[in-house]
Amino acid sequence: MRPVDPRLGFPLAPTLDEMQGAIREIETPTKPTQFAIVAQADLPPAANWPGTAILVSDHHCLAVSMQVAGVWEWRRADGGAL
Repeated sequence: MRPVDPRLGFPLAPTLDEMQGAIREIETPTKPTQFAIVAQADLPPAANWPGTAILVSDHHCLAVSMQVAGVWEWRRADGGAL
């Protein structure tokens, strides 16, 4: 990724710099990631959030949206059903 060109000037350069920082943090995390916390009944459709992890508050587990037999569904991080 190329650095933000300082010639872009205010206000675009700081925004682009912040976006680059966020992308770098995703690519190479330097700290723990905080997950969204949702009750099972409020989980969004897994197909809308492929490969996403969410803490399920009423089950005290991490759920990951994954494709099972061609259908996206929320599964516990260990692969078990919610």
